[in-house]
Amino acid sequence: MNKYQLKITPYELSIRPYFAYMPKIRLFVVLFVLVFSSLIFFHNLLDTDIIRIVIAAGLILLFYIIYDYLFHVNVRFLFDKRTRSIYKVNLFKKRLMAFDEMTILTNSEYGDITYIIGRKKNQFVKNYAISDAFGTSKKHQAREKEYIEQILNPILEFVK
Repeated sequence: MNKYQLKITPYELSIRPYFAYMPKIRLFVVLFVLVFSSLIFFHNLLDTDIIRIVIAAGLILLFYIIYDYLFHVNVRFLFDKRTRSIYKVNLFKKRLMAFDEMTILTNSEYGDITYIIGRKKNQFVKNYAISDAFGTSKKHQAREKEYIEQILNPILEFVK
């Protein structure tokens, strides 16, 4: 459950639900380095059109790496007891809702269950995923049980 980066202090609880993207980003960085380092060694052997295609693929990969890093991995949900509010911290700190407005739901898409938070009055309009998707296999059910015990229950205790 370390992939959620749960941190609890007396006044704040923070969770990074998309931190599990980090291994994928590392893999894409390795692929990016391999693509451009291969150009250094094979540029004399390749046609200019192939070089342009490889450069375009590398730039798309770089854009994907930057986008995932900035807008997925760095997303943090901050539960602040001093203001009794929930914030989404990315590049900016945005107030989402108060503690008493929050509800935790499960979202089922494609047979997988994801835990989400949203406002009680419009929880189906705007909500925020705070977990990975859990499937129906025994391994996924064990991960879901571990998530409930180690992440979800501390969040509920902190909010109350």
